[in-house]
Amino acid sequence: MNGFSSGLGLGLGAALMLLSGPAQAADPSPRANAIAAADAAAGLPAAQEPGVPVCATPPESGRKLAGDMELGSEGHSIELQNSGMRDALVKIRHADTGRLAASFFLRQQEALTIEGVPDGRYLIQYAFGPALAADCRSFTRILKANQMPEADELATQVIDDDEHTEVKRSSLSYDISVSESANVKPVAIDAAVFNAE
Repeated sequence: MNGFSSGLGLGLGAALMLLSGPAQAADPSPRANAIAAADAAAGLPAAQEPGVPVCATPPESGRKLAGDMELGSEGHSIELQNSGMRDALVKIRHADTGRLAASFFLRQQEALTIEGVPDGRYLIQYAFGPALAADCRSFTRILKANQMPEADELATQVIDDDEHTEVKRSSLSYDISVSESANVKPVAIDAAVFNAE
């Protein structure tokens, strides 16, 4: 699945205005209203429970949190857009072993591009939660976790002829959004599977 773009629907966005009342969103947009309605229809719980320790200083979007993947100055790229209204954690796993290659934090309504991904077969997983836990690497609880239905094969191609040498690398793009109208549907996974190192 090299170089394709997919809009993936989760029915998740968590409209804070729905959860916290109109004081935080005086004039909600139609998109925010749609996200809030999707959250309510999905039966997502409201805000974080009181008394549960949370991350004191959440990382910026795109910071690598864990994993054994060494990102290089050259390599493949994976772009992720969080169109929802909840923060997300994204995990890239080695498809053959299930071992964690890398995990990243992705704030609501933000995008990240992971550059310099080495050749390999990878599974991409993502989850949404109400707040980062005290370790700043996991959620206090998982509201919903998903995985792309197939592994992505990232392989560098070198075309060498008499006139030139060309190196081709893959570029993947995924949109984590409310809509489920995309041609690639995520597969729901258990929170324990997502949280495994």
